[in-house]
Amino acid sequence: DLGHLTAPWPVHTRWVQGLEEEMFSQGDEERAAGLPISALCDRTKQGVTKSQVGFLEFVVIPLFTSFTAKFPSAMPLLNSVQANLDAWKVVAAA
Repeated sequence: DLGHLTAPWPVHTRWVQGLEEEMFSQGDEERAAGLPISALCDRTKQGVTKSQVGFLEFVVIPLFTSFTAKFPSAMPLLNSVQANLDAWKVVAAA
């Protein structure tokens, strides 16, 4: 699931939309079974598209920063993740 974070914006957002739909489908099944709905799986609430800035800032950027410190040639991956974070910030501000 982390590979799409380094993909160009159109590819990355398509992956996120697919993941969100998968999670919502899980929530739909949980609701139908009378179970508690898992985090980010409730279609009536915020999904993963609304949590991307926090996920990228607190999980992904630190992960890729550590990775590129050990493997400097992977810096283009961190740059791509940062570009996607910047794009999500624009989306969140809209």
